[in-house]
Amino acid sequence: MTLRQTAPLVTPCARRQSINLMRFTPGLFLAAMVLSWSSGFIGYRYVAEQGGVFLATFWRFVLAALVLLPFVMGGLRRLDWREGVRQGLTGLFAIAGYLAPIAKAIECGVAPGMTALIANLLPLLIVLMAAFYPGQRTRGWQWFGLSTCVLGMIIASGSGIELGSAPGWAYSLPLLGVLSLAAATHYQKQRPSQMPRLLALFIQVCASLPVFALLALYEGSLRPIATVSFGVGVGWLVILSTLGGYGFYWLCLQRYSLQRVSSALFLTPPATMLWARLQFGDALTAISVAGIGLTLLGLWVFNRRGSAADPPL
Repeated sequence: MTLRQTAPLVTPCARRQSINLMRFTPGLFLAAMVLSWSSGFIGYRYVAEQGGVFLATFWRFVLAALVLLPFVMGGLRRLDWREGVRQGLTGLFAIAGYLAPIAKAIECGVAPGMTALIANLLPLLIVLMAAFYPGQRTRGWQWFGLSTCVLGMIIASGSGIELGSAPGWAYSLPLLGVLSLAAATHYQKQRPSQMPRLLALFIQVCASLPVFALLALYEGSLRPIATVSFGVGVGWLVILSTLGGYGFYWLCLQRYSLQRVSSALFLTPPATMLWARLQFGDALTAISVAGIGLTLLGLWVFNRRGSAADPPL
């Protein structure tokens, strides 16, 4: 007598729960990306009055590399040097090429509000560059939704827009940083890597370290500042902005379309404003609230007219 193995019984209720979980998973990943990405502005605010921005950024990536090292030791022994070089170049463009020009612009006198506004053009540039790739083009009402998002972002950031006292050329630095990250984004999307995500992020971080070491030395010293605010700020940047921000960014880029990821990034300014309100008591004006509402409306229009094959935000 033999016993026949039967397939486990899947009830309709369990099947519905599984479908609902799959439906909400994209939104959870994208929401985590937005919150982690916006955390960088909060973290740098902690360290801004303690010392140079490049010093904090250098220690941010030193500690991030040390945190990642135990998890990537095995992968480093089997590393394909060609893929390692590719991830190193990605790190130079996506991390050093993005953060260094923006930090230098603020140091040269560009107002933080203006810098943030230019940096927040990243999702629009990604969508514009996607027009050159088959299957990634934005269509019809999606353009209206994205235009509404841009308008909402400008209105919400209006109170922080100032010309500052910087020379004219300094205003090009944030744009160069955004172009650098947008180029790295498209490079990763068009040539997806099979390398484990933590290993890829470790290589990207290590490739960026020499750049920020030189910039921090130019500012003065590599010695960390022994204050609670500096330590909290750097720790915040390591866990939330580096491991969370770049980790979720590459994960979402691998799973979803360029349009889906870039449209979600339009939520970064509203998320940053709300965080600043809760943590620092910053004012949230009626104009800012109206801009946030317009951004949400634009995202709704974009997702209503998006591709049926792409999971909803």
